[in-house]
Amino acid sequence: MKLSYILFLAIKNLLNRKMRTILTAAGVAISVGFIIFLISFTSGLQRITINQVADIETLKTLDVTIAKSKILKLDDETIERFKDFSRVDSVKPEIVSATRIIYDKSEVDGIVYGKNVDNILLEDVKLLYGKNYNEKSNEAIINLAYLDQLTNVSSPEEMIGNTIQLDIIIGSGLVVADNQSNFFTIDVKVVGIIDDETAPYIYIPIRIFKENNINNYSSAKVIVKNDSDVDTVKVQIENLGYKVSSIKETIDQIKEFFSLFQMIIIFLGSIAVIIASLGVFNTMTVALLEKTREVGFMKALGTTRKTIYSLFITEATIIGLLGTISGVIIGITVGKAINLYIYKLAQTTNNAAEQLFYLPLNILPLVMIIAISISILTGFYPASRAAKIRPLDALRYE
Repeated sequence: MKLSYILFLAIKNLLNRKMRTILTAAGVAISVGFIIFLISFTSGLQRITINQVADIETLKTLDVTIAKSKILKLDDETIERFKDFSRVDSVKPEIVSATRIIYDKSEVDGIVYGKNVDNILLEDVKLLYGKNYNEKSNEAIINLAYLDQLTNVSSPEEMIGNTIQLDIIIGSGLVVADNQSNFFTIDVKVVGIIDDETAPYIYIPIRIFKENNINNYSSAKVIVKNDSDVDTVKVQIENLGYKVSSIKETIDQIKEFFSLFQMIIIFLGSIAVIIASLGVFNTMTVALLEKTREVGFMKALGTTRKTIYSLFITEATIIGLLGTISGVIIGITVGKAINLYIYKLAQTTNNAAEQLFYLPLNILPLVMIIAISISILTGFYPASRAAKIRPLDALRYE
């Protein structure tokens, strides 16, 4: 019997039992939809987490320090050496020191960072007021944590354009000569306010440190040309003795965690599909009992065991396919509906919308294959029984 005719008979048999077929396929659809829903949710959380941790440029950035080494130096010569690496795009040094801010008889201790504007842009610093400083001027960007502790400041906006005094203490690793001072004072004009209240810190042009004879750097950000070059450049710099860290390592750990979580969901979901597929097994077994005489009649007319077997397997496959496709549609639709609700809610509250549900395309075929395969397996036993029916016994069956 041709495969097309077997398919025709299978569809006809299922249509003759519409309600039973729909309910059986619905059981598979609910279990598959639940898996898709959970995977979409975990994938969405993964994307949100990674986006919060880093952007594309940050993934190509390596943070280099000398750790606690008393031999290594991070100076202009070292920076140029890093730039000579073929896979390196640019190197941005930084200096970090302790400082005391003095403004209108109010004093607050904190951290001062010597950075070029490129470094600030790389970090995606959120300015609440003002702008980035001019690297050629004595200007600074201060965060809200500092302003909260300055007793004579009533609002952040009033600090823009005002001058503050910085008493900067240079760490021993940055001081080169024994007679070099580890302290200097400078007046800077506040041109920007950073929206951060975690701990007091301030940004100033790195030029200010260099003009005060500080030629060593606390750290450097090495930006590679492609994110695939991160590991290679990391090894090159580590071979020179420097300590290197990358946000890519954190991202890889996040991906590993969520991948494991997704595998657990797929495993547990597979159990749910197996339970739902018992409905397929029950439907096919009942169908066998109902069609015993029909099967016997087909065999008496010369229908082969293989054809009978294929007919029952085709019915189980169609039920599994209908349930799986319906489940995928349900899972994706529910996720998109929730995403749309979140988007509209974000618009009304003037917040950025996040895509909470996201389904990776590489996961979808795996879920569908597992669900359909389980449905087909549950049809093997009824199909085998049907294929073994003797025509005479079947015709006598009541």
